Amino acid sequence: MNNWEFLSYEMTEALSNYGGSKGIEIEWLRRMDKGDSSNNSALKLSSHTGTHIDFPLHFYKEGKTGSEYSASNFVFTKVGILDISNADVNSYLISNRDLKNNLGSDIDFLIIKTGFCNRRNDTKYWEHNWGFAPETADFLKKKFPNIKAIGFDLISLSSYQQRETGRVAHKEFLEKNDILIVEDMDLQNVFEETQIKTLIVSPLRFEGADGSPVTILAEIN
Repeated sequence: MNNWEFLSYEMTEALSNYGGSKGIEIEWLRRMDKGDSSNNSALKLSSHTGTHIDFPLHFYKEGKTGSEYSASNFVFTKVGILDISNADVNSYLISNRDLKNNLGSDIDFLIIKTGFCNRRNDTKYWEHNWGFAPETADFLKKKFPNIKAIGFDLISLSSYQQRETGRVAHKEFLEKNDILIVEDMDLQNVFEETQIKTLIVSPLRFEGADGSPVTILAEIN
């Protein structure tokens, strides 16, 4: 029997963003407990709040927006899981050495568990997060020719200590190798032996999106 689970965080006003910036603001426009006839709330948030996806426009002036992807681009049926939580990462940058694996080459979505999800409510989650070295994009594309996206339990592909390198890495993934980036996944209940039959990454759709908060649904065997 298969179970469906969320691999994304519910957004709250306490949820931190990259660099410690404010995440979401929730304002009640109408409240029944204040005498209104209905409840109605307004949300103010960055397109890179909570669990979210980066589109090429995020780092390229002429990059593709979320509007240029069809629904099928967000449905994945060949999901690989790589746990690097015990890796000895140098200078906050995940390297090709850390990503060596024995997974099959037909993967279309790679989940990389770093273990940082266990620190989600700690300032260390964004102040001292690992990031990805730029060359890892080429490495993963060669290993997995059909890969469409990667996702991980880090607040960003960019380490807060290696921000310049992180900008280069984003470009390597998004534009050069056409790999979408899903940041800040909730992987506390995902392990290398977890079998995911179907993964759905559902973005908040708006015109010209450079990125978008997402809800992630996983069908787990």
